[in-house]
Amino acid sequence: MTNRFRVSSTLPRKLEELGLSPKTVLRQAGLPRALFNLDRILVSTEEFFALHRGIAEASNDPAFGLKLGTEERVERYDPVKLAALSARSFRDAVGRLSRYKQLTCPEEIRLVERDNECAVQFVWLLAQES
Repeated sequence: MTNRFRVSSTLPRKLEELGLSPKTVLRQAGLPRALFNLDRILVSTEEFFALHRGIAEASNDPAFGLKLGTEERVERYDPVKLAALSARSFRDAVGRLSRYKQLTCPEEIRLVERDNECAVQFVWLLAQES
């Protein structure tokens, strides 16, 4: 497991497509202005949380996160999304995502089953805040 999160290099483009300036997001988040210029964008847990707070603060749309996570063009999917998309079931997709997260960042995805219900939990292993 690594202690860094990889931020997709497509994030700045997606922000712009949705009408949000990447520079504004980075300023709101208190992150370096050149962060999105890196070939491989890696951030700590605190920086990852700050980035998402910056996105929320820069957008007036409470549904912005849902829009940001929506991608209609399959050719833009990264390998982990393709693996989940090709899974046999939702349970299999969550399992594939969970294995990927264990290898690439300090986050766990857990599938918690109780009676006839199932929940997906995201656990930030190095988080100092909720």
